Amino acid sequence: MKLSSVFALLLWAPLLAGAPASAHSMSAALLRIEVLSNGTTRVLLKVPRKENGPTTLDIVLPNGCEERSERVRRSTQDAFIESWQASCSREALRGGILRANGLNPVVGELFVHVQIEDENPWTGILRRGSPGLVLQTDGSPPATPAEGAASGFFSLGVAHILSGPDHLLFVFALMLLIARMHADERRRDLAVAMAWTITAFTLAHSITLAASVLGLVHVPATPVEIVIPLSVLLLAVELTRERPERTLTARYPWAVAFAFGLLHGFGFAGALREIGVPEDAVGGALLFFNLGVEAGQLVFLGALGALWWLLHQAQAHLRERSEVLTGRLERVTVYAIGVASVFWCLQRIGMS
Repeated sequence: MKLSSVFALLLWAPLLAGAPASAHSMSAALLRIEVLSNGTTRVLLKVPRKENGPTTLDIVLPNGCEERSERVRRSTQDAFIESWQASCSREALRGGILRANGLNPVVGELFVHVQIEDENPWTGILRRGSPGLVLQTDGSPPATPAEGAASGFFSLGVAHILSGPDHLLFVFALMLLIARMHADERRRDLAVAMAWTITAFTLAHSITLAASVLGLVHVPATPVEIVIPLSVLLLAVELTRERPERTLTARYPWAVAFAFGLLHGFGFAGALREIGVPEDAVGGALLFFNLGVEAGQLVFLGALGALWWLLHQAQAHLRERSEVLTGRLERVTVYAIGVASVFWCLQRIGMS
């Protein structure tokens, strides 16, 4: 069984998981819950101003919380903001279930920050279709800004990359292209080529993630979200070529990974920037969110490696018809990648 065909088999996992649904949410809302020493609870909801997105969400606080004031609504150029006061005991928040109605494919995630006056802050994420989010405040003493960022933003980074099949499919398609180009070489050379490519992708999206969150570079979110699936489509087109080794993309996959990694970094930054990074913990939040993205990517690649090993062990049983079957599967997979990327692109420009 050709190595590129093995990767084609592996590619069906994210396609089946991600293609029927949307790619990761184009945007995220933010909910802050702050409990003061006098028992007053301040609640602030920020919903990004997006075409076809909600102007507000129906937030249902955990049982035991009571609203004490009317909800005040205002809007800015970038967001709809709603604030009110409530009365929530620590027991109600610790282990309580938060619900949000109104999330849609455009704004499909709600990042939740809970800060109880003398306890460690907690951060979680609620996604469209989820029945609720369990608030896992633990009652531990206050953390330093860096520790607070580490406790929440690392997990958010992992969740964001694993919920983004477009990012993962881009990496998958790169691996398939490299596997095809190095099919006749030693596995060590193949591993080196893949390592350089993944490193280039990681370095690139880390640069633009940091530059965007720190305010050094600003790129509109919508064009970025459209170009990301187009980068996947580009690789799908390359994989349909009879002689891919003649193209610059196939000869220098690390350069393609770096170039499009810059754009993917802006996509990561959009999620982090919109939830509101604490001013006294920007460095820690940025670092741990990025580390979370990398950890999620490594988990993904590790799962690929494990599946590749299992398929490699089973290839002896498929030897008679493996070339025919895997050749057809590879072609179907390449076209499926293209279809998925076009679907995401059309969805993001409001045409699907």
